[in-house]
Amino acid sequence: MNDLVRYRLEGSTHWGVLDAGDGSVRALDGDPYAEWSAGSRVGSIDELSLTPCCQPRTVAALAYNYKDLVGPRDTYDEPLVFLKSPACLVAPHEPIRLPAWSERVWVEVELALVIGRPVFEASSEEAARAILGWTIANDVTAANICGRDHHLARSKSLVSFCPVGDILRRGIDTTALRMTTTINGCRTQDGCTRDRILGDAEAVALVSKIMPLFPGDIVLTGTPAGAMGSLITPGDRAELEIESIGRLANPIIRRGSR
Repeated sequence: MNDLVRYRLEGSTHWGVLDAGDGSVRALDGDPYAEWSAGSRVGSIDELSLTPCCQPRTVAALAYNYKDLVGPRDTYDEPLVFLKSPACLVAPHEPIRLPAWSERVWVEVELALVIGRPVFEASSEEAARAILGWTIANDVTAANICGRDHHLARSKSLVSFCPVGDILRRGIDTTALRMTTTINGCRTQDGCTRDRILGDAEAVALVSKIMPLFPGDIVLTGTPAGAMGSLITPGDRAELEIESIGRLANPIIRRGSR
């Protein structure tokens, strides 16, 4: 299967089809969520200005979906579900902007699923068919000012608090992919998607029991252990990577800086 990208050209955003062999991008003719074909060549992936590979109306995310994070259990509770604002998405190399009110902000490497068809109250089989592809995401989180619940919107949805990969991977096996976080060259997370409590289809099915999901929506599937050690401060550089999926490398600045 061809991977997909979104790129900006002459002030507009377009879908493209990536040729993994030579890195060239062709215009996508048709609907990326339905029928499409690869059109004329528009450039190489290194020449184009790429954007996040999806444009969601909903950004849903799972918390406590990794066994190494939760700890050994005979049985595991259902992961928590929370939301991030779609306005917090940024591209892989854009800066993460820290708020003045929090001195404790961290990053979380996450495998993200992009939805390709409407899905609501789905079975795992229906949910699996609704997945268009996969990308990498960073669930940036600030310690909440109230000190009660770090999943509040203030902690999760600030502008730039969700860097997302610029390539939508398709037709891959995500059951055992290594995922890492490095801050200024120091490894803080080193996990594997094999360690998830809920896999891809189960994660989408869970979210769909709460709310409908539509083409372009994104589901973050949780982070392995080590996130609380992935603290960032202005001047840092956070590099997140998932095997076969992609890489995010975002500089860290104070909000209001350029």
